[in-house]
Amino acid sequence: MAQIIRNRTSPHYCQGDPIIYNSIKLEAEKAYFIYLGDIKNYRLNAFLIPYLERIYGRPVGCIALVPDVLAYYGYPNLAVLNKESYRYHAGKGMLVNCRPTAGHFAQQVSASLFAQELLEGILREQDFVYIHMFESRPEMTLADGEKIRLLGPDSTLAHGFNNKINQFKMACDLSIPVPEGFSCSCLEEALEVAERFFRSGEEAFISEPYSAAGSNSAFVCNGEEILKSFSLAEQPYLVTRRIRHTHDPTVLAVVANGDDVYVASVADQIMEQNRFRGSIFPTALEKDVVEQIKEYTRMVGRYMGAKGYRGMFGCDFLVDEDGKPYFIEVNARKQGTTLETALTMLCRHPGHPSLLEIEFSAITQGRLPDGITEMDSTESDLCWGTYNVKSEQDIEVVRDLPKFQSEPDIFRLVYLDKSLEATAIVEDHLGLGVYQRTGGFAGRCVSVGKTMSSMFPLLGKKELEVKSSIRPWIH
Repeated sequence: MAQIIRNRTSPHYCQGDPIIYNSIKLEAEKAYFIYLGDIKNYRLNAFLIPYLERIYGRPVGCIALVPDVLAYYGYPNLAVLNKESYRYHAGKGMLVNCRPTAGHFAQQVSASLFAQELLEGILREQDFVYIHMFESRPEMTLADGEKIRLLGPDSTLAHGFNNKINQFKMACDLSIPVPEGFSCSCLEEALEVAERFFRSGEEAFISEPYSAAGSNSAFVCNGEEILKSFSLAEQPYLVTRRIRHTHDPTVLAVVANGDDVYVASVADQIMEQNRFRGSIFPTALEKDVVEQIKEYTRMVGRYMGAKGYRGMFGCDFLVDEDGKPYFIEVNARKQGTTLETALTMLCRHPGHPSLLEIEFSAITQGRLPDGITEMDSTESDLCWGTYNVKSEQDIEVVRDLPKFQSEPDIFRLVYLDKSLEATAIVEDHLGLGVYQRTGGFAGRCVSVGKTMSSMFPLLGKKELEVKSSIRPWIH
């Protein structure tokens, strides 16, 4: 395990680049691609390497630029770039994980001399380089489409599709059921619309145009709660009636054009109010409901594909007590179930194109690979659950959590070992001595089992282990 580098005399620090850790070493015989995003999605890169090796005709390595400040890193060729965390590191010698938004991180990387010099060094040895992003962002300005190619959906299209008001209108135009609601031009109008629901004894859901995992959105039951949660008076808001429901399914899919959409998985989200915490697979929904949700997802995908969107996307739904699904949102990016879905496909469909290979074909060729089949998401001999322990206050880590296996390891072991019913791990734990500001991840819990009853208790056990390793940061 490599530890945080505390050397402040690096030339990149002198240039103003906030590089906290750097283990990157280029080998002349290899071609490289660059991953940009959170470390919790790093393991997706392994699925790209075999495919890229066929393209380059030589060994391929991944170089990762991530914002995550951890005590230890188990990945090679990785650098940590984080402007806010670097201020703590340079000024107080502290390891503080400050999680930037995807847009802010893309902006920091684009302005980084370190990243620019890295790309120049790679391009001296190969004709072009791919940048693999978990979420395509318009703030990423390094890609020119020729020598530096974005391996992901078009960032401008993705940004437009991630707008909650645009999504609501799209679903209405496609006649996909949505909760009753309205797009409002300002906060005053949002208050007026919400009052209609309050007078009927109902709650409302309010969201800013851009929100993710529950941020910038809230369930509210009166005007005072709205004013407490939202302060921008002159921006649009989406206001819908809160529907009492039993399930929060999420669908992961790939769109290749205006006709072809591959639905990879349907899982059930773990929600705490409107906050996403993790997912469970397979879904507990009945097959007919799942098929309806998948068809709605294909309708959305075909609409996006007709506009030029290529690559992974997700659709979130809710299902009421009568089994009726309602569309909630599009995630025009990879989403939280991507790695687990890819690993499930690897076990259950050996020899099948990987999920990342399917996306690569959609992005670069505008088509899906031949001979692909969709998984059954209602029955499986490989069950899994994830839970993200996210800090709601500033915290410090007071003990390490030993780790002996990786997430790919436990998927493979449970699937192949007939005697192993279930196991669980914590991925990307912050580590002893690291502090974290509100909103970041303390650790990601993953459990895999042959049955839901064997898998689920271990997920809760790992959640408690992570929570016992942290305490409030008093400062």
